[in-house]
Amino acid sequence: MARAEILGLALMPMACGFALWRGGGPERRAAVAIAVAWVGSMVVDVDGWHGVQWGIMAIDVVLLVYLAALTVVSRRVWLLFATAIQLLIVATHGAFVIDPGVGNLGFFSAYYLWSWLVLACLVWGAAVAPRPGRTS
Repeated sequence: MARAEILGLALMPMACGFALWRGGGPERRAAVAIAVAWVGSMVVDVDGWHGVQWGIMAIDVVLLVYLAALTVVSRRVWLLFATAIQLLIVATHGAFVIDPGVGNLGFFSAYYLWSWLVLACLVWGAAVAPRPGRTS
């Protein structure tokens, strides 16, 4: 397992746990969806460093659609950013499909960076989420 994967496995439960504890409904729903997508990606990973990961790409597309729908319904600014970054993740998959010459190192560097930024958006959203009894 690469260092980036280990770091992601440490960051994801912390970010999602924080969102479940501190966030409102949209943050909690997004946290569950993100956690399920990360775990699902590990399950469908086929020799992660070789070739196009069609299963992971499908999961990332589903997460993109879910985050976009959540953005429209909840109108949270952080979700707009998370959805845009998730679109970059899907575009990174697309770039690798179109030109495998992108190389695994380039692909995974971008993929992990975008994934961590989605988690950062989730933490931001949970930190600023409106809470009952809280004055803004």
